[in-house]
Amino acid sequence: MKVIVTGATGLVGSALVRQCIANQAITHVFILSRKPLPESTTSNPKVTLIIHNNFATYPSALLDQLAGAEGCLWAIGGKVSDFNFDVDTCRKVSIDYTLAAARAFIAHLAPQLPEGRKFRFVFCSGKYAEWDQQKPLHFLADTRRIKGQVEQQLCELADDSNNRFEVYCPRPSGIHPPDVGLATRLVGKMYAAIPSDHLAKAMVHMVLEGYDKRIIENDELWKI
Repeated sequence: MKVIVTGATGLVGSALVRQCIANQAITHVFILSRKPLPESTTSNPKVTLIIHNNFATYPSALLDQLAGAEGCLWAIGGKVSDFNFDVDTCRKVSIDYTLAAARAFIAHLAPQLPEGRKFRFVFCSGKYAEWDQQKPLHFLADTRRIKGQVEQQLCELADDSNNRFEVYCPRPSGIHPPDVGLATRLVGKMYAAIPSDHLAKAMVHMVLEGYDKRIIENDELWKI
């Protein structure tokens, strides 16, 4: 399978690239990135790096480069605190960019797949994502509503896609890098933080095999 990976300079995205390269079922990885990546990644014959400066638009020339892709592993976004608590910017990156990509892939990549095959979109969400935008929330309110809105609208796109688009939304509680220190690892155990490579393996499994539900909670991620 040929797949698209975004957010490759981040914690989850870089783990996704590693896992895609290591998985023999992934035949090629198209990395969409604003920034260059290390030569150790881009020199791999399985990898094509495409510098893409505006994730709000997907011109035909770019989509032509992605021809043959059957799935996308989406790791752009994050908590509001990752954007210096700028809610508008967080919404733009997390909602607008994600939905723009999904719509472009539904319109241009999914129809290229063989009859009966669906384009799979795996969106890295977060624990406690909330679909009800009016529900009072006592912690991480903006982040949870943003994640919930993305999930909901992706599912709506899938429902309206004429059975050509599948969505999976893993909800990690917390994520830590492979080389995290013991103290941080112990703190992470308090909220069942998952290693980035384990999360990436689970997401790669979803893009390859699908899953029996769209929303995958943190405790399920540990079992994949």
